[in-house]
Amino acid sequence: MLSETLTKVENTSQKDLDKEILRAAMIAELDAINLYEQMSNLTKNKEIRTILLDLARQEKVHVAMFETVLLQADEEFLMIYADYSLARK
Repeated sequence: MLSETLTKVENTSQKDLDKEILRAAMIAELDAINLYEQMSNLTKNKEIRTILLDLARQEKVHVAMFETVLLQADEEFLMIYADYSLARK
């Protein structure tokens, strides 16, 4: 559960803690995206659907922001990300 994600951090280095914070933030944003998109599919009200999809889009921007910083903070993730991206031709 997200609320328990950062509860055991006393033995975590600051560098690793920052990466954990970024990942937890991404999880929260992804959860919000799923929730807003699911609710938008349930409603028959066009105005509500528009609002929910706009919120989901904003959360996607937040995921991209956190991912960008995580790629800077986690060299191993950056290398895996680059290798995977380059392999997908």
